Formats: sequence, structure tokens, C-alpha cells
Amino acid sequence: MDGGTAKAIMWLGLALLFAAGGVGFGYAMWRVGRILRGAQHDLHRTVDEIVPIIVKAGVGMDQVNDQLGKVDVMLDSAVDMTEAIDTTVRAVSHAVTEPVRAVSTTMAGAAEAARSFRDRVSGTAREDAADDVADAAAPIADAEAPLATPGAPE
Repeated sequence: MDGGTAKAIMWLGLALLFAAGGVGFGYAMWRVGRILRGAQHDLHRTVDEIVPIIVKAGVGMDQVNDQLGKVDVMLDSAVDMTEAIDTTVRAVSHAVTEPVRAVSTTMAGAAEAARSFRDRVSGTAREDAADDVADAAAPIADAEAPLATPGAPE
């Protein structure tokens, strides 16, 4: 083998190597293309299925927010009603309590006055009764005493 033939075989081997590498690389790229096409198809199918769900969820969330806004208005109204009822109950309680307190105080004063008057009257009556008893007992005590005779020892 001379140098020209060896050189030709080397270039032929290198050409076959590059050709095999090119075919292998082409096949790999074709496989990657098929995988990417399948991924693209799956992605489109997923988007076609998920986007309507996301849109429905967005609409549902909007409706929920609208309802929560209505609930907020209702709760504000309920708080206002509760405050109004509390104010009314306090006013009615004060309106009822003050007259009852005044009547109770008046009745307690009247009861004390009646008790004081009764005590004074019964105290005066007892003194009068005691004086009457003493006045009535004096002649009896005098009658029971023996008559003193002049000159008799006592």
C-alpha cells in the first residue's frame, strides 16, 4: 500500500463516519421532532380543556365576590339595626327604670313616714295609758292602806 491509497482509504473512512454521524443526527432530530409534535398536541389539548375550566372558575369567583359584596351590605345593615335596637332598649330601659325608681323611693318614704307616725302615736298612747293606769291605781292603793287611827302605832 502506498501513501496515496492509504490517504484515500482514510478520507473514505472519514466520509463514511461523517455520513453515519449525519444519518444518526438526522434520525435523532426526527425523533425529537416527533416528541415535540406530540408534546405540542398534548399541550394544545390540555389548553383546550383547562382554559374553559379556568374561565368558569373566574366567572364563579366573580359571582362569589358579588355575593360576598351583598353579604357585606347585609352585615352592615344588621350591625346598624343592632345598634339602633341597643339604643332603643337603653332608652326604654331608662324610661321605665326612672319612674319605677321614683315611685319606689316615694313608697319607701311614705312607709317610713307611716311607721314614724305610728311609733309616735303608739308612744303617746302608751304614755297616756300608763298615766291612766297610774291614776286609776292610786285610789285603789289608797283604799287598801289601813286607816290610821290617832295615837295608834303605825
